[in-house]
Amino acid sequence: MHHGLVDELPKGMSAIIATADLQGRETFESAGGKPLRLLGEVLPAILADEIIPNFGLANGRIGVLLAGDFYTVPALDKRGGSGDVTSVWQAFADEFDWIVGVAGNHDLFGDAATRPRFTTPVHFLDNDIVTIDELPIAGLSGIPGNPRRPWRRTEDDFVVALELLLSDSPAIVMMHDGPDVPDSGHRGSPRIRQVVEQAEPVLVVRGHSHWKEPLATLSNGTQVLNVDARVIILTGETS
Repeated sequence: MHHGLVDELPKGMSAIIATADLQGRETFESAGGKPLRLLGEVLPAILADEIIPNFGLANGRIGVLLAGDFYTVPALDKRGGSGDVTSVWQAFADEFDWIVGVAGNHDLFGDAATRPRFTTPVHFLDNDIVTIDELPIAGLSGIPGNPRRPWRRTEDDFVVALELLLSDSPAIVMMHDGPDVPDSGHRGSPRIRQVVEQAEPVLVVRGHSHWKEPLATLSNGTQVLNVDARVIILTGETS
């Protein structure tokens, strides 16, 4: 878990939580003999009850950014595998004020890799934008790849969709995959980086590939927040 400071949050907000790739399950001890829940099902209550109160935040709304891949096979005997992550999204919605997220390439909703039918305050994004508390957030689910596989579109289609989203000047862009940062050795997509660097600066929130350092800055001033296997709690400087 990390604590990040931002210059400003929308009025009335006290924090934004960002996370992705929580590909694990709870401990046998916490399960108490019951089937092991996904880590993302257990974590929201821990954040709300044990972690957030220690920040001494002023009363305000807390939002969540989910950047995909929250499934782990029940036997815990391999990384990967695809499955239903609806319960993870619902667990965050039970604890916090709004949820905005995208699908990772291992995420199913029900038994399908199709757009889920969440209702407010949960907002699923795939090639669209939602405005929360005057904060425009764009999202593009999945990764570049073979479109016959779940949550994939060709690299050409991915970057074209991203260009259109960036043309609407969002404040935050959410993707499961995202740009590389070659100067730092951070893995990702060179083509996504090139598209992002040609646009106005934004905050990119991404997962999929783990970086040793969670934050990087591109040549145009865009900041990339990598939340793979991390929880990052963003608060204002004065919180």
